[in-house]
Amino acid sequence: MKLVSVVVFAYRSAETIVETLESIKRQTYPNIELIITDDGSPDDTVPVVRDWIAKNQGALTAIKLVTSDKNTGLPANINRGLQAAGGAYYKGIAGDDRMTEDAIEHYVRFCEAHPGVFPIAKVRLFNDRNPNAVYSDVQAYCDRCYEFAQKDYKEQYRLLLIQNRIVAPSATFYPMAFVRKVGGYDECYRWFEDYPMNLKAMHAGYRFGLLDRQLVWYRMSDSSVTASSLSKLKKTEMKLFFRKKFWYMFQNGMGWEAVRQCKSWAKVALSRPV
Repeated sequence: MKLVSVVVFAYRSAETIVETLESIKRQTYPNIELIITDDGSPDDTVPVVRDWIAKNQGALTAIKLVTSDKNTGLPANINRGLQAAGGAYYKGIAGDDRMTEDAIEHYVRFCEAHPGVFPIAKVRLFNDRNPNAVYSDVQAYCDRCYEFAQKDYKEQYRLLLIQNRIVAPSATFYPMAFVRKVGGYDECYRWFEDYPMNLKAMHAGYRFGLLDRQLVWYRMSDSSVTASSLSKLKKTEMKLFFRKKFWYMFQNGMGWEAVRQCKSWAKVALSRPV
């Protein structure tokens, strides 16, 4: 059985991370290395994790905690976890989500059967504090992601270059050789990690495939996204466009789309900072 490195990325996760860790401990796959990487949480995340580790030594092949004395952003936090990882596969999960007990088993089985294809599993949206909440917009996005996963490489790459199509928790399972080859996550994009990595994958010739099982529970929040947060995300995506996507589009015969998006992002670049 190949070793799988499960990297839990945490920040202000004290209230939820034990659920995440327990879902990893209960995996049916027998060879898992668990790495928790905390990005300078100001709450009790690290003490909670240390207490859980002390109570669960020997429950998995290995358990490691990586910490930082300051907040560095999600890509840098994940990269610190990856530096401590030694598995043949990497599964990333946030410290407020969880997996079904057979998730890793199904991810590995898919990858072994489909070399060069990265799995996109289905997710279940949940909210502990509001169990009856309906997230129709998010669910519609998830459904479009599953449709995307069933298309051929050329169409997937075209669609992904136009905009992100992949629900992050469902897809973050890669062979470690690929992660090392592309140098991990791009730390210049502090506010997101998944879109640049998935563009790297497709630019390198890999495609995605649908793993038609609900393997990840994706926690939803009732808190609203602030205008400041949206502005930061937009500016980060703009940076990705001018650094990578613009050139990828031209290389892929999408020059007119590149020009069209260039005009849109120029407006963002000229907008007053929040």
